[in-house]
Amino acid sequence: MIDLVLTNGLIVDGTGRPGFRGAVGVDGEKIVYVGSDPPDANKVIDVQGRVIAPGFVDIHTHYDAQVLWDPMLTISPWHGVTTAVMGSCGFGVAPTKPEGRNNILRTLERVEAMSLSALHAGLGDEWGFESFAEYLNLIESRGTAINVGAMIGHTPVRLYVMGKEAVEREATDTEIEQMARLVREGLEAGALAFATSVSTVHYGFDGYPVPSRLASKSEMLRLARAVKEAGTGIIHYNVARNAEFDDYVAVQEASGTTVCWTALLAGQLGRGKHREVLARNRALIDQGYPIYPQVACRPIVSEFRFDSPVIFDTWKIFAPVRAAKGREALKAIYGDEDFREIFRQELTGHAGNDDFFSGGAGEGEMRRASLQLTEVSFMPGDESLTNKKVCDLAAERGLTFVDCLLDLALASDLEARFRTPLVNFQEDEVEEIINDPITVLGLGDGGAHLSQLCDACYATHLLGHWVREKGAMTLERGVQMLTSHPASIFQIKNRGKIETEYFADLVIFDPQTVGASPLIRVNDLPAGADRLISHPSGIHSVYVNGKQLPPPGEAIAAKSELTGKVLRWGGE
Repeated sequence: MIDLVLTNGLIVDGTGRPGFRGAVGVDGEKIVYVGSDPPDANKVIDVQGRVIAPGFVDIHTHYDAQVLWDPMLTISPWHGVTTAVMGSCGFGVAPTKPEGRNNILRTLERVEAMSLSALHAGLGDEWGFESFAEYLNLIESRGTAINVGAMIGHTPVRLYVMGKEAVEREATDTEIEQMARLVREGLEAGALAFATSVSTVHYGFDGYPVPSRLASKSEMLRLARAVKEAGTGIIHYNVARNAEFDDYVAVQEASGTTVCWTALLAGQLGRGKHREVLARNRALIDQGYPIYPQVACRPIVSEFRFDSPVIFDTWKIFAPVRAAKGREALKAIYGDEDFREIFRQELTGHAGNDDFFSGGAGEGEMRRASLQLTEVSFMPGDESLTNKKVCDLAAERGLTFVDCLLDLALASDLEARFRTPLVNFQEDEVEEIINDPITVLGLGDGGAHLSQLCDACYATHLLGHWVREKGAMTLERGVQMLTSHPASIFQIKNRGKIETEYFADLVIFDPQTVGASPLIRVNDLPAGADRLISHPSGIHSVYVNGKQLPPPGEAIAAKSELTGKVLRWGGE
């Protein structure tokens, strides 16, 4: 007699094969039966025709700090995620020397928009680890509700070896060898990947570029060879807008392993440009290079306030804003007519430098289009403005877009919040990208940018919006994109499929109602910091290693219920 049978379900097994009616049997942590005539069990649950799918695998999260105070990794498991990979883009909290902790946290504050007060309150004064191995051991000893894998990041490795000079110069040969040793040790301890970023939009503490951006080509290749020396793991490579195929090939050849690069998004290079990128990447795969673009199924939307206008971080005209000290100084800039005039010219493409739109005229048009979709998400004292487009308000008031935007900010003492879709909002292009077989779904960003966006709900969004509402793909293909495909790219073993001897990570959902709610703002982080969350619909139950998680929003009652695993080397 086995532990559990889930019966009367539509089994969508993660392989892409057609779903079929049947039952899934679980004994201990493993799936032991799949079929129509299950064995006897201590517990039998009739799922009433709902889908039984493998637990979803999220390969792009930033829960590296949050996991140490929130073993549930909310909100990911609410939306069916049973395995989360942390350390994306080369950012993380290990290895870190005690004297380097503040710079690590300030880097996360800047590049991933994490609340510094929440980080300090959540981690405390004594972290309990310095090396990457100690970090994994600490997570394991405290327990997690879902499975976690961690990547060892270029930024903490560089800061560990070079201190603050990591953001000021290239490394010496001796320092590069020290970094290679740390990368190798991290992978040998169980890291799933080595992760790095050369993205020009990634800035860390004090406005410096994140440390990995200062790496020379020789440093990057030496660290790729360290991956080969370790004999395990892949490479996650963040480049922001422009695909760097020569670099991907170089690190792939040096490492001998898979390269997953971030990100290919609709509109980031101009209308239709994604097709050129896909064609070039497909040619490399055809030549035998395991190089895969990571993509998103939701618009990349940012909420911001003008006391910290993050979406304008790379605009030269906002240099005085970045240098301003205090709210009154910022308000003086926003009220200045000369600043407003330059801002207007930049948005109309007549400023002469067009520096933000570095991808050319096509990209510039897409960026301007995104700003025209900017909405008011919060206006103190006037709820009637919520979800109103700024361009519509400007027309009503006889103002330019810029004047209306800045007037609203000033009228609220810079407390007003605005919501702007940055890229990936042209649905025809998104549909092409996510349906291409060489792409891998990610960019959930769980744990990061919490006050600005929430895409950790992307799995239920895919199933509700793209599968059911748009009919852009079959249910079986949608589940495969969330399960076996990302698991195979990140070399995660025995998860992502409903097969015997696979771990019993399972999601039961109603395909007619599954989805993600609109975002709401809550103040439930350490130190009372705020974040945006989305509630799921249609998720009936989630199992991790054979044990059912509590419903969304309910706390874990005891440590004995923490059945997640640290997935060292992608396995148990």
